[in-house]
Amino acid sequence: MTAMMAVCMLAAHDEAWFRHLYAEAYRPLLAYARRRVDAATADEVVADTFLTAWRRRDDVPEGSERLWLFGVARNMIRNATRSSRRRQTAHDRLRLVRPAAADEAVAPEVSERSTLIAAALAALSEADREVLMLVAWEELSHAEIGQVLGISANASAIRVHRARKRLAARLDRLDDASGGEGSAS
Repeated sequence: MTAMMAVCMLAAHDEAWFRHLYAEAYRPLLAYARRRVDAATADEVVADTFLTAWRRRDDVPEGSERLWLFGVARNMIRNATRSSRRRQTAHDRLRLVRPAAADEAVAPEVSERSTLIAAALAALSEADREVLMLVAWEELSHAEIGQVLGISANASAIRVHRARKRLAARLDRLDDASGGEGSAS
């Protein structure tokens, strides 16, 4: 076998691997990103995540490809959020007013409980929101969350437990302040 044939076979293997990875992970990864940033940024994050996977295909852990992608996307979202904050700060310094986007408007039919939950989530730290969203929206296990965040499954379980307790406490305070009788549990 010539060196050229070997290179062609390797390229075909890599392409098949990537096509399979893309087919399996694109939709969940896009949903993950869109729950955290606007649609345009989410599209960029997903595209950049797959570009990173292609460029670093030898670094992608076999059997944990999807979770590796979530970890890469998470870092890209954090970078995009920081960049957005810096841009916003620069705009504010220049006294430029950014009009609210249409998708930022709150629908009138949002229930009071949903509003309380959203307020409680917003009051949590970014780290607490992230683990709660990985559990609730991405339906990841503690071990999978650990892989995404680069921590052990046990540390992940502890973070989820503590975040849930903080969310419940915030909900109770907000519920009491609004005169509600419900509990966060």
